[in-house]
Amino acid sequence: MTWLFLDKTEDRFLKEVENRALAKLKIKVKQINLYGPEIYVQSLPDIVEQSYADIYAIVRVVDKDSGIHGEIASLDIVDGDPDGHFRIVPTKSDPANKKKEYNIVVLKLLDREIAPLGYNLTLRAVDKGTPPRETYKSTHVHLVDLNDNKPVFDREIYEVDVPETTPVNTPIIRLKVSDADDGKNAQVFLEIVGGNEGGEFNINPETGMLYTAVTLDAEDKAFYTLTVSAIDQGNAGTRKQSAAKVKINIVDTNDNDPLFDSPEMEVSINENEPAGTSVIKVTAKDKDSGENAYISYSIANLKPVPFEIDHFSGVIKTTQILDYESMRREYILRVRASDWGLPYRRQTEMQLKIKLVDVNDNRPQFEKVDCLGHVPRNLPIGREIITLSAIDFDAGNIISYRIVSGNEDGCFSLDLTSGVLSIACDLTDVRVNEREVNVTATDGSHFSDVVRIRINLVSARRIPEPGRPLENDSGGFECKDTGVARRLTEVLAAAEKNNLRTQSYQEEFAMMPSRYGENVHVPEFFSFPIELLVNESVPLRSTLTKIIARDRDLGYNGKLVFGISSGDSDSVFRIDPDSGELKVVGYLDRERTSEYTLNITVYDLGKPQKSASKMLPITILDVNDNPPKFEKSLASFRVTENALNGTIIFKVNATDLDLGDNAKIVYSLTTDTQDFAVDPVNGAVYVSAQLDRERQDLYELKIRASDCGGRNDMFTLHADALVRVTIDDVNDNAPNFALPTYSVKVREDIPVGTVVAILSASDPDLGQGGVVRYSIVSETEADDVFAIDRLTGTIRVAKTLDFEKRQVHSLVVQAKDNGSPSLLSEATLIVEISDVNENMNAPVFGDFVYQATVKENQPIGTLVLTLKATDGDPPGMNSKISYSVREGDGLGFFTIDNEGKL
Repeated sequence: MTWLFLDKTEDRFLKEVENRALAKLKIKVKQINLYGPEIYVQSLPDIVEQSYADIYAIVRVVDKDSGIHGEIASLDIVDGDPDGHFRIVPTKSDPANKKKEYNIVVLKLLDREIAPLGYNLTLRAVDKGTPPRETYKSTHVHLVDLNDNKPVFDREIYEVDVPETTPVNTPIIRLKVSDADDGKNAQVFLEIVGGNEGGEFNINPETGMLYTAVTLDAEDKAFYTLTVSAIDQGNAGTRKQSAAKVKINIVDTNDNDPLFDSPEMEVSINENEPAGTSVIKVTAKDKDSGENAYISYSIANLKPVPFEIDHFSGVIKTTQILDYESMRREYILRVRASDWGLPYRRQTEMQLKIKLVDVNDNRPQFEKVDCLGHVPRNLPIGREIITLSAIDFDAGNIISYRIVSGNEDGCFSLDLTSGVLSIACDLTDVRVNEREVNVTATDGSHFSDVVRIRINLVSARRIPEPGRPLENDSGGFECKDTGVARRLTEVLAAAEKNNLRTQSYQEEFAMMPSRYGENVHVPEFFSFPIELLVNESVPLRSTLTKIIARDRDLGYNGKLVFGISSGDSDSVFRIDPDSGELKVVGYLDRERTSEYTLNITVYDLGKPQKSASKMLPITILDVNDNPPKFEKSLASFRVTENALNGTIIFKVNATDLDLGDNAKIVYSLTTDTQDFAVDPVNGAVYVSAQLDRERQDLYELKIRASDCGGRNDMFTLHADALVRVTIDDVNDNAPNFALPTYSVKVREDIPVGTVVAILSASDPDLGQGGVVRYSIVSETEADDVFAIDRLTGTIRVAKTLDFEKRQVHSLVVQAKDNGSPSLLSEATLIVEISDVNENMNAPVFGDFVYQATVKENQPIGTLVLTLKATDGDPPGMNSKISYSVREGDGLGFFTIDNEGKL
């Protein structure tokens, strides 16, 4: 509460009481709530997430009002904190909060991952005035990432099937990992930490693509369980990691030939066994699985053989009776084992030698039978009369002969080995004329049919010389030819022919190749691009080209698979092993890698495996996928308001990672103003019109950088930067009076010190340029009659006025600012003096002290109080009362009219 007194010292009051009435007026200025609180926030630039009970900011609240109107009722967070993470508390150092300071305290744990953009807190301050006034202020809370999140795989367990024919360095599966943190804390590297003891797989630590590292073999190991670890790149000691399992099933392919227990075998079989007799069972095994391991058998001889094989069991049987004497005595079979694999069967052949064992299966047969002869009786004892010959088709058998019957008297003798029949008695003593001798032959096991020899004994005749046969007319023999000798000749000829071919059979089949031959040829590229040009925006799984190769071998020797041996460090390409189609499996980014050189390798599936490689250059073409980026997106500058047109304030600089026109940047000003402009090429922001701080003192210029040379198409990208320009004041405005001339009338009897007029000039400049000082620069006669307050321009009476001496005073009042250089202006005040008649009585106030209350910030002319004085002079000019304020009105805040209205 402020009191203003209009008073004078007692001595002065007594001297002037004779012609004036004085009264003290005590004015109580009643305060109103004019100003709202002002909020000033001193906050940390960043706050680390997971903070708790930390002070984020110190808030000072100022209210220009005084008294209760300047007291703060509350400071609250009214928006931007839906979950109540922050709280406002008075400072501990000042419990009464006389300094009006508060702390914004973190009440709950902050999590940047929940609020990645931070918090925009809206503060509201309310004062205790009547009516209460409130003020709002926003403050941004930026959360700094703390490495508080583990990397997370998109799956805990991955499962994938990989054919065992997959080439080395073939991509298998991409493991996707995310980390909710930011920056280095979210950068994740992957590593195989378990299940890869043989180094069969490797992983790209950045892309997460899993590759084969060696040739896989399902027969050696058909299942792998890898443990892959993901670790972020936060600061040491804060790094976090997680793991996932990758189950890899190696799918069997038909990559193994069936194998016999032995590549060569020999077996014997007796001749004359019945058809269908089992000779041997051959067995082959295949390391593959499923149908790739199912085996069927066959005999691969080009010419017919008297054997067959069971396709499933491998049992070899005869198809006919074999004869050692007439047929081949040795067979060489090419036995083939074939699996059931697709698309081709794998097969192996082994050599089986079958020897035919001779069996004594033939009995001796006589060349001649039913012999009839005439033998003279006078032949001497020991004379040969006939030679019997028996033939045994079995080779090497020894034939012996014997008399079965007809020689009871022992008159005939038969040589066991030669078959010669001789006379053993004197035939003259034989009483009968005809004898019948039955003879047989044996090989020791079998006996021939009995041959009957009829002998007619005749009278003595001339005896032929020893060694010569008996003639028919003199006792010779006639026999029936059985044809055995001829048949033996035929059998021997056939056996010789068949067995001579056996000698060349070894040469015919020993080097006989398998059905598909050996892996002779190397794969060759048939159609291979010189170079590929690929837009970086190509969609995933797009086919770039198809690699075509050929192999002149057959079967698996000519079956081809494709692979990328090297050159794909970003894991963005994959070639289909079977079709050769090259596809995009990762996002291309020319700004990351502009060129790739892939080593394309084609392998056959023969044994030994053969391959060929070629380098394929791939150039990534730029598309406009990167907006321009300002070096600084926010800048603040100051410029004086008298800056000349063309004055460069700042050069914005934006860059674009793209190429060519996609990186060509054009600058433009999107803010609606004529006072500034931007050079479209170099980004220079310059003054383009006369500035006036008094018209606008702050500009927020939005500068736009557009790529593609600013072409107006849908593919143009842009970025914006904000340039704040503050206009600094210069002293370019002189103080300005409202009127060039002022007039006022005053009585000649007004007391010294009475305010005559207040001349106020305004100056919109800032600082010293807006500080005005007043002076009276001309007074024609008496320079000291009036005085002016230098600060307020209040003009008072400095000496007693006298109408009789001067009726009009013309004052030139000068207002001059403190700028450098200073500017000034002048106004004229004409003071007219009114004549006052002499009177005997001074006016008298009803009270010596008056008291009044006025609210602050009331408009000029507001009635404060009406004072009433009386004068004892008779009616007329001498009793007419005028009022004036002598002292105590400060800088001329009050005035009183002739009616006594203050």
